[in-house]
Amino acid sequence: MEKAPDAFAEKTVASGNARSERDTGPARRAAFCANVFDVMVRLYDEPGIASWCLEAQNSHAVDVPSLLFFALADSDGHGADDGDMQRLLERAGEWRAVFVLPLRHLRLTLRQGRRNTAEIEFYEKIKAAELEAERLQVRRLADDFLPLEGPGGLAARYLETISMPEPEAGTLVGRLRAAAKAICRGFPHHAH
Repeated sequence: MEKAPDAFAEKTVASGNARSERDTGPARRAAFCANVFDVMVRLYDEPGIASWCLEAQNSHAVDVPSLLFFALADSDGHGADDGDMQRLLERAGEWRAVFVLPLRHLRLTLRQGRRNTAEIEFYEKIKAAELEAERLQVRRLADDFLPLEGPGGLAARYLETISMPEPEAGTLVGRLRAAAKAICRGFPHHAH
């Protein structure tokens, strides 16, 4: 996942960052879904998170946007049952296979051979398209996640579904949990 402009701070100021006692259930989940990508970018920018996620992506084929989505859902108190989670992963996987992975392959290939200004500009456009494809993947996840309910522990359950070895999975989930805890204090809980 590449960096995007940080719009989270502006949304937090505009919507207020205090959690309301009235703002539970569907309204809280709607606010989570509306803001999750911007918060994911903040989480990804936390010290160590990008390198840990990329290592998991390269070593265990972790879908980083899905992992970060699930880690933030866990941190904000949301969940889904196993069947719904599997459907979320299938839809995210379809999008990833058709759009994200081909763009990533193209970007990585171009990164090896950039030689002139036009090629560098083309590389930057592909990089931006890959980020947009990831943002749309997360939007699809959020849209599908909105009506669901169920148990938490989504990040750990996701890593289990891809057979990431337990010591590594547990360490990664712990790191994500600690970083998410720090940034989720600013999760807006008012849908706009």
